[in-house]
Amino acid sequence: MASRQLVLLEEQTVLSRERTMQQYMTTGLAFIGAGLIVVRLFLGELYMLMGTVLIVIGFWQIYQAYLRFKRYRSMARKLRRKEKRLGLDVGE
Repeated sequence: MASRQLVLLEEQTVLSRERTMQQYMTTGLAFIGAGLIVVRLFLGELYMLMGTVLIVIGFWQIYQAYLRFKRYRSMARKLRRKEKRLGLDVGE
């Protein structure tokens, strides 16, 4: 019984991490949007540089979130196999 609870707790942790990665992607999109607004609305080289930096940070954050998301999906698949071995009918 304890191993079943442990598997379910592990799954809950992995799913919460996936939600966190989705929020990282949302934050990255916000950085890209802010960078585009700065580039479009303000004139000058300083604003162009600042907008470009915001856009690059946004893409970097989305890429990092994607890499972590892939790792957590792999962990979730391993947990699904554990669940099947324990006779649990949870998940996909």
